Amino acid sequence: MGGVILSINAGSSSLKVAVFDESNIDAPTTSASIEGIGTDASCFIPNGEYGSNETRTVPIPTIDAAIQLVSQWLSELNISPNAIGHRVVHGGERFSNAALLDDDVVTYLATLTPLAPNHMPGTLAAITAFRSAYPDTPQVACFDTAFFAQVPTIAKTLPIPKELGLKRYGFHGLSYASLLKSFAEHEGETAAHGRVIMAHLGSGASVCAVKNGQPIDMTMGFTPISGIMMSTRTGDLEPGVLTYLQQEKDYDTTALTELVSKQSGLLGVSGLSADMHTLLQAQAENPDAALAIELFCYKLTKQIGAFAAALGGVDSVIFSGGIGERSAEIRARICQTLSFLGIIVDEQRNNANERLISADTSGVGVHIIPAKEDASIVRQTAAVLQERASA
Repeated sequence: MGGVILSINAGSSSLKVAVFDESNIDAPTTSASIEGIGTDASCFIPNGEYGSNETRTVPIPTIDAAIQLVSQWLSELNISPNAIGHRVVHGGERFSNAALLDDDVVTYLATLTPLAPNHMPGTLAAITAFRSAYPDTPQVACFDTAFFAQVPTIAKTLPIPKELGLKRYGFHGLSYASLLKSFAEHEGETAAHGRVIMAHLGSGASVCAVKNGQPIDMTMGFTPISGIMMSTRTGDLEPGVLTYLQQEKDYDTTALTELVSKQSGLLGVSGLSADMHTLLQAQAENPDAALAIELFCYKLTKQIGAFAAALGGVDSVIFSGGIGERSAEIRARICQTLSFLGIIVDEQRNNANERLISADTSGVGVHIIPAKEDASIVRQTAAVLQERASA
């Protein structure tokens, strides 16, 4: 049995911890998730899905309280990690690969907070807490942006003056790395090196285009707010809307940030909920819920069509994330509109959430592959430590 590596994924309202044995980093030996931090529905979920018998509803007002609860859980299980890997949304200009954490790296990461204000504070709090709790344990930052480091210049460039020094970075990279790895292992290297469109659809949602095993474009650009419509984020928005709100409605930077990050998307359009499952249940009686779902599918369909054009066609489509993995209706609605690309979904396979949901007669393979960001984090952490040991 090898050493223990922890995967830490701290979000704006969640904290996920997975425990891996170094001798088998394909699946965790145990895990825990804290959801709804700072809300009345905060809960601790050890080794289970929300709503299972293991879910405990407890007050967790802050990310620090969540970290304390996880540390207690690890202590009760007598788990002493040999290494810890952290998901870090942004690596900025400095990091295109995972990196060993030290004071200098943490200081640099703090400067990136304005580029990902919803994610970086929780991430930095987790890094600080776990470095304090395990001061002698090597810890590694694994970056979502690293997956996109080599995308073509055309996909990184923003149509603004060059001297501003701003560009598109891309996010959800740890998820996409795990999807591409799984796709190569199960469907083969030939499939993984074809023209592949991957859709990570969760509370944060994005789409990525891959050709010859390398990303060529992505929907999330300068910040994780950009791209397609999400649960509470606008995605790409006409700039004039923001200047109008500043000039005519007296919105300041704080109000605009709150609007585009936490009040829009599915929640903003529906006026009901940011949760897709809730909206699907309400759509028959609630026109605004139905409109929010329709807009989400419409924008996603347009984006997949655009990436098919950028790729010169499409061989495979992969759905992942909470919505992508669980909602047969959303997948069906998107794929039905994309039938002009040769996509035909098998209704029975789709409703059963099988890995391959396209029909045998489909010209494009359509797959459901669970995102395993934690495995990507542990794999990259192990690689950094191996490189360190051999240096």
